[in-house]
Formats: sequence, structure tokens, C-alpha cells
Amino acid sequence: MPKTLIAFLFLLISIKSFGQTFSPIELRADLAFLKERIEEIHPNPYKFIEQNRFQQIYDSLYKIERPLAVKQTFAHLLNLTRAIRCGHTSILVDERLIKPNNVNPQFLPMDVAIFGDKVYVSRNLSENNLLVKGTEITAIEDIPIPKLLKNLSKYTFQNGDGQNADVETYYLQRNFRRLLYLFFDEQDELHLKVKINKEEKSLSVKTQPLAYLREMEAERNPIRNTDFYKNIYLSENTAKTSVLRIRSFDGNEFENGNFHNEIQNIFKKIAEKQSKNLIIDIRNNAGGGLDYADEILKYLLAKPFTKYQISSSPNIKDKKKALSVNRFYEPIHDFQFRGNVFVLVNEGTFSTAVYLAAHLQNQENVKLIGTTCGGSADGSSAGKFTSFTLPNTKFTVSLPLLKINYNATNELYLKPKHEVRQNYADFLAGEDTAFDFAKSLIGK
Repeated sequence: MPKTLIAFLFLLISIKSFGQTFSPIELRADLAFLKERIEEIHPNPYKFIEQNRFQQIYDSLYKIERPLAVKQTFAHLLNLTRAIRCGHTSILVDERLIKPNNVNPQFLPMDVAIFGDKVYVSRNLSENNLLVKGTEITAIEDIPIPKLLKNLSKYTFQNGDGQNADVETYYLQRNFRRLLYLFFDEQDELHLKVKINKEEKSLSVKTQPLAYLREMEAERNPIRNTDFYKNIYLSENTAKTSVLRIRSFDGNEFENGNFHNEIQNIFKKIAEKQSKNLIIDIRNNAGGGLDYADEILKYLLAKPFTKYQISSSPNIKDKKKALSVNRFYEPIHDFQFRGNVFVLVNEGTFSTAVYLAAHLQNQENVKLIGTTCGGSADGSSAGKFTSFTLPNTKFTVSLPLLKINYNATNELYLKPKHEVRQNYADFLAGEDTAFDFAKSLIGK
């Protein structure tokens, strides 16, 4: 087939997809299918919402009486999956909403920080040098920021467990450029209103593909410490204080694929320095394998602790039975850390990262610092997943299959003993508020 014909057919498909709408009958059928699957498959759908309230939300969505375009349909369906407030439940963003990376979609070339209903430039990767860190963006495409944030929140496709406004803001900030793309569709440039020297100015910013953003990030914010790219590493290790940063518990990225030896080597280095204080930073850690967290806990807990327990929905045929007997992990005495431990957490601390913090929080030598975690403290619905496609709208939904009990606390939310959050002044000065607070406790 000639390349010109292939290109033409691709264009026709794109145009058809762009203009696609779904009838009320199709939408109601997919909503009914989605609700049935959630109630059948999800191991704990009513942990954060009462069943009758979920039914009320479903009934209101089911009353749809007008056709919806693809983007509107996505937001409409999201209302149902987000209602159960499970951070491991999601509707996937597909190429009808955001082009795949190999087609080079173009985004706003900057990161932002959100404080309340205000948005500020965090990292400027654009060609406009006026947009320095801390510049307030007051409007985009003539939509005032407070109104724009409400619009973008309708499309927020990542969530935490339960109801936490700070978590919603966290994911709004984290996915800001993708949500802008989703809301405005792809634009060659975006028109911004910003405050510079207390004066409001209008300017245009050319959107850029991800490859360009990565190139600018490497050029303007070079990483001088290659350990930064590791999921777990010691950024500081002295006789006074060691700092262990854990960006993820994704085992595929542990060095050499051997997390047991990797963690042992880390605590061996800390023991060799005879460090008296240990700061563990699990902020923005979205989780991963629970066994990796258990390997770390062996070096931090003085007594045997109960391993997590797994069960599944009784409707799942290939189900994993609950552990009938509590399984304990014995601490590792070689290189055991017995000093003061300070655990940094925030709204991005999720899943396995919360499991680690929940087991540490009640230890006499441990202090949690930061903001309420984004994941549930007593357990989560995760571990194993299934996905399915809605018959009419063709959106893909991912649901967890297993219910995991952390055996650490009965509390739904993990709130740090020391609530410390960054304000605008600290952000502007580049200060790490929670980390500095931990250092101040050590100084005392």
C-alpha cells in the first residue's frame, strides 16, 4: 500500500476519532457494565464510600440524556471510578485523549507549584526567560487559574486512597502539563497571563515534545550525582547523620536486580560510620513490591513483626487465599540500626511506601515528618490487577484484585507526628522544609 494512502487513512481515522460521540444509550450501557465489574472484581470497593452513596452517584451519572464526545465521556466515567476513592483503580488515558510518545505530542514546557488556588512556575523549560521560578500564572487561554484548576480536576486520572484535598492537589500539580493537553487539546502555543514585578503581562509560550523537555531539563538542571537516578541510595552518610532516599519500591530498578544485597550493603555502610541518626525520605514514593519494604524493616525493627496478609474478592475464581497463620519476619542483627529515625512522608507517599512508614510510626526511636500520606495506612487494594475494555466507549479500566492488610495499624490515614509543609516562601528560596525540620531535631 502506498505511503501516501496509509497517511491519508491514518488522517481519516484520527478525524473520526476526534469527532466521535457516544449516545446516552451507549453511555448508560458502559456505566452499568463498569459498576457491575467494580462490584464483582474489586476486593474492597466500599472501604471509603458507603454502598448507598456509591449507588446515588451511579444513578446521577446514569441519567445522562445527551451524547458526549470522547473527552467528556472520559470525565463522565471517571466520576464513577473515582467515587470509590481507591488509588489503585483507574481508567487509562489513551491516544484519543493524549497522543502516544512516538507521535511527539507537545506540552506546556514548564513544571508548576500549586499553593491554594494559585499556580507558580517551578521549572521553566521554555524559550521565554521571563518565566523565572516563582512567577505567578494568573490565567491560561484567558481562563483564570482558580476556574482552570476546577476544570482540570475533572480529568485527574491519578488519585490517592480515601478523601484528602492535599492529595488531589498533589496529582493536579504532578500531571499539570498532561491535564492541560487533555483539556485544551494539542496547541502549537499557549497564551498565558503572568505577574512580573506585580504587573500582569500577556505572553505566548510555544509547546514542546517530551524529547525537547528532557533535553532542556538536562541542560538547565544537570544532575551531578548519578545516584540520584537510583531508586534507593544514601545521599549522606556520616557519624552524625545518614540520609536514605527511596524513590520507589519497583524491584525491576534495584541495582543488579538484587534488592536483598543492595539493602544489606546500604545498612552495612551506615553501621561502618556508626551513624546516630537516620533520615529516610519516602516522599513521592508511589510504592512497588511489599517484600522490598520488609527487607528494610528487618534492619529497623528490634522485634519480629507481622508480614502483610493477602485475600481477594470471593467472586474471583482464581483467588489467592488469605494467610491463615500470621507470618513473622525476624530482625537482622548484623548492621541493625538502633539510632534515631526520621521518616519524611507526603501526599505522594503511597502503597508500599505507606506500609513501611506504618510499621515504623509507633517505634520509640522513630518520628514521622511531613504531611498525611496519599495511601491508606491500614492496607490497600493492589498486588495483582486485571484490565478490561468498556464495550461501547472502548476505554480501558484497571482494577486491583487483592486486598492487602498491612498488620500495622487500624487507622485509615497515616498522619505524621510532626506536620510540616512547604509554603511559598520556602518554595521560592529552594528550601526543603521537611528535611530541614528533621535536621533541626537532630541538632537539638
